[in-house]
Amino acid sequence: MHTCASGCIKWLLFIFNLLFLVCGIGILACGVLVRVQTSSFNSNVDINISFPSITLIVLGSIIFIISFFGCCGAIRESHCMTITFASFLLFILLIQVAVAVYAFVVIKDSDNESKVREGYTKIFDQYYKSTDSANVVDSVQSVLKCCGVDGPDDFYKINSTAPIPWSCCGKPENSSCTRGESFETGCNKEIMLMLSYVGSILGGVAIGIAAVELIGIIFALCLANAIKNAERRGHRV
Repeated sequence: MHTCASGCIKWLLFIFNLLFLVCGIGILACGVLVRVQTSSFNSNVDINISFPSITLIVLGSIIFIISFFGCCGAIRESHCMTITFASFLLFILLIQVAVAVYAFVVIKDSDNESKVREGYTKIFDQYYKSTDSANVVDSVQSVLKCCGVDGPDDFYKINSTAPIPWSCCGKPENSSCTRGESFETGCNKEIMLMLSYVGSILGGVAIGIAAVELIGIIFALCLANAIKNAERRGHRV
């Protein structure tokens, strides 16, 4: 009975590692996607949304090494490799919980709206004076389907004679855009909604995968204990 139970744990741990590998790919993809989507204005607002996305990219990469120890430890019934796997997994789990807390508490903090508004307004005010600022604003407006800080009328405040830019209408670059065609929602609101969405996704993914990893840690410790007991009795499980 003991041998059968240990064998089941061994194969459950092996199957878990395959699932863990898929989770690692999911973490990596999520981190890359968030990094790409926010790169156009991340450096211009006073909120560090790079931390969770970069952390997830690193964790996703490390998971390939973790899975190696888990698979080898389970198949070879190596006490050392199984304990190493469980230790690495616990370390990763703690980091993911920290990422989830950061995503839920820091990124989604309502006090960040004033920081976003201040940072984006500085960029927006330079739209007709700086090519770099114009590129950032056009990128944000095109991706988030918004216009101005609070609305399209903001462009008339900084330059009453200039036309509304093409990015406010979702048209190809340098196309004409009229007031009636432009997006009505300001980008400050859309950026906050985007940050809230990013925080929910990052936090949810981190917590969900951490729960799966906790099951893997339990399986690994059970298998390691069974291997150790068998070695003490002088035979393999």
